[in-house]
Amino acid sequence: MSAEVWMLVATAVLAVVAIGAAVVAVSAVRRLPRQEQDDTAIASADPRPRADVVLRDAAPAPRPMPPELEPRVVEGRLVVPPTQQQVVQTVLGRPGVRLSIVAHGVAHALRAESRDRISALMRREYRRRRRERLQAGRRAVRAARPTAPSDQWLGS
Repeated sequence: MSAEVWMLVATAVLAVVAIGAAVVAVSAVRRLPRQEQDDTAIASADPRPRADVVLRDAAPAPRPMPPELEPRVVEGRLVVPPTQQQVVQTVLGRPGVRLSIVAHGVAHALRAESRDRISALMRREYRRRRRERLQAGRRAVRAARPTAPSDQWLGS
């Protein structure tokens, strides 16, 4: 196959993945308002007041925060900067980054050095298993033979 055909196949696969991601995202967004509406409908239909119980453990010792990471109110909204772990999870969870990581791994596996190393490991493993099978066969033959070769000749 030519390089153009490979590029066409890769583009088609990428398009299918993108369409699948779009469908999943749209269905997730469509489900969100329904849940909020269902919660308000249940609350308005139920005449009894709801009592929410909140259990709290002892308050952990507050850690000193740099001033730029402290929650603040901007234009009437509470702004809480994300933690470093949240930022890393968000960045690494993006489809483009995940695809890039997979592409990098595939490219690394297809390099000549990696192919040679992998084929050498497979060859060594194949030879080790073959050696074990031959040794097991020899042990089976030895176990099936009489213990002393002279016993075999005495009986005849």
